[in-house]
Amino acid sequence: MSLYSEDRPRDAVRRPLVLVSWDGVSLPLGLMHLDATPEFDWVLFDYTGRQAPGPRELRGQAVTVLAAATECKGEIFKHLADHLAATIADVEPNVGNGPWPEYVGIIDDDILLSVAQINTALHLGRCERLDVFSPSLSHDSPYSHHWMRHQPHRIYREVDWVEVMMPFYRGDLFMAARAHYQDNISSWGLDRFMIPTLQQLRGQTRTALLDAVMASHRRPVTSGGKVYRNGRTAWEERQILRQASLDLIAREAPQLVDTAWYHRSFVRRETPNKWVRWKRRIARVVADWLDDCR
Repeated sequence: MSLYSEDRPRDAVRRPLVLVSWDGVSLPLGLMHLDATPEFDWVLFDYTGRQAPGPRELRGQAVTVLAAATECKGEIFKHLADHLAATIADVEPNVGNGPWPEYVGIIDDDILLSVAQINTALHLGRCERLDVFSPSLSHDSPYSHHWMRHQPHRIYREVDWVEVMMPFYRGDLFMAARAHYQDNISSWGLDRFMIPTLQQLRGQTRTALLDAVMASHRRPVTSGGKVYRNGRTAWEERQILRQASLDLIAREAPQLVDTAWYHRSFVRRETPNKWVRWKRRIARVVADWLDDCR
C-alpha cells in the first residue's frame, strides 16, 4: 500500500486514512457497502487482538490490520496514533511532525455506511475546508446527542464538536492530541473538550455535521458507568480531559475565556438549570414521537 498519494510530491500530505473497528471474527468491513473505489487508505482495527497485524487483502480491499485487546474506543485512538508515529519514523526518520494523512476517520463497526459516502464526506471536507466533520445519523439510529441526527435539505451545518462514533479529523490535528490518548480508555472528553480546545489553539476551527452524508448506527448506545482497568468510569475520564482542556487554555490562550465558544463549551452546557434539563427531556420525547409518526 502506497504511503503517499501517487499524484502528489513526497513532501505533501498523505492520502486520507479511514479506520474501521472489527471484532476479529465476523466479516471484516461487514456493514460497509463496497460500492466504489476508496479514495483513502483502509485500516482495520481488531479490538480483540486475535488477528495478526500487517498489510492484507480482505474482501478485495487492500487494508492495514492493527490488533490489540482493548476495552473501549479511546484505546483505538491511542493505537492508531502510535502506529502513524511509528510509520512516519520508519519512512522519514528525520521528520518529527508528519507528513500525516490529510484526514483521519475513525468509524465504529456498528455504523452502516458506504465507500461512496466516505468519498463524498472527504470531498465535502476539502471543498469547505473543514478541520473536523462527521456524517449525520439516520433517525432510526440509537443516539446520545439529538443534534447529530440528519437534517434534510442541507449539505452541512457548523457545530462546536462531533462525537467519536464516526469522526473525521485533519491528520495533524489528530496527532496533536496524541498525548491525551495515552490514558483515556473510553474516549469520553476527547470529542467534547480536548479536540475542540486544540482546534482553537491551532486555528483549525471549521467543524461540521454533513447532512449530505447520512449513516445508520445499528447497536444501542452504551452507558458511561463501566469501571475500566485504570479504575475510572467514562464520566471520570471526561472530567479529567475537561480539566486538562481548561488548563491548556489558561496556559496557552487565556483570552479564549472571554469568547462565546468558551461559554458554550465549558459554562452553559456544563451547568444546565432545571428548566434546561426539562426542555431536553421534552425535546427527546417529541423527537421520538415525530419519528414514530413518519
